[in-house]
Amino acid sequence: MNSPHPALEAWAQWWNELDDFKTVLKRYRAEFVSQKLTREQAKLVVQNYFRAVRPELIDLGIDSAQIGQLDGINQEILGLAAKKNRTASYRGKLRLLDTYRIVIATAAEIQSANRDVVGSIRLTTTAEASILATLEQIVPSTALSYRQVLQDLGDTQRISYRGTAAELREVLRELLDHLAPDEEVLKTVKLEKDQKGPSMKQKAAFILKARGIGDTARKTPVDAVGTVEESVGSLARSIYTRGSVSTHVVTTRKEVLTIKAYADAVLSDLLQIHR
Repeated sequence: MNSPHPALEAWAQWWNELDDFKTVLKRYRAEFVSQKLTREQAKLVVQNYFRAVRPELIDLGIDSAQIGQLDGINQEILGLAAKKNRTASYRGKLRLLDTYRIVIATAAEIQSANRDVVGSIRLTTTAEASILATLEQIVPSTALSYRQVLQDLGDTQRISYRGTAAELREVLRELLDHLAPDEEVLKTVKLEKDQKGPSMKQKAAFILKARGIGDTARKTPVDAVGTVEESVGSLARSIYTRGSVSTHVVTTRKEVLTIKAYADAVLSDLLQIHR
């Protein structure tokens, strides 16, 4: 059993700390955060970002502009914690951080996968283990398909990964169908001409909106669903235009790993495994 990349572990652990801090703020009824203990908790969260998380993200090669945005928000939280400030101000900064949660997790998954040499892959990241365990409880048949995807990607002797990509798309589709039945989604969306049923993106948006997630926070996971759908279709079409079989196999596996990173981020969000 391989361990997840240190950056993924650090990012996940930091979000556990952020979620704990958000829980504290949810219970806050005062207009201002004046308690020293709460302000110290905010400072500790920021310190852990700069000491433990940021260096790992940089080492992994996460986009410097995204890291800069995270730096700025964390510095603002640190400034709030320096003295008595409005509770709403803290909540606003945490909402901003939420918009980067899936974006950075996805980028980290992709970067860590791309660093693996062909023939090696970490099959048991924290996200994979959580996704699999949750699917087994909610939709056991879909859990079997996800397990098959992991097994396929771990088998570097395969001569085709086209089926693996299709299986991964079906994992996402089946979960969306389970969480957002057509008849419920059709009450809230209007189908385009020649559209026979709600799209995967429409279903994802329906689920997230029903949970009270705002438009901005919904955009990233909904777009990621579209990326998975489009990438699998594009992959299937491109297979017929490649000459070398060996090149095709290596390239396809890398492409499926990239698609999987997006799918894992969406699955994590839909299954609320970070909550």
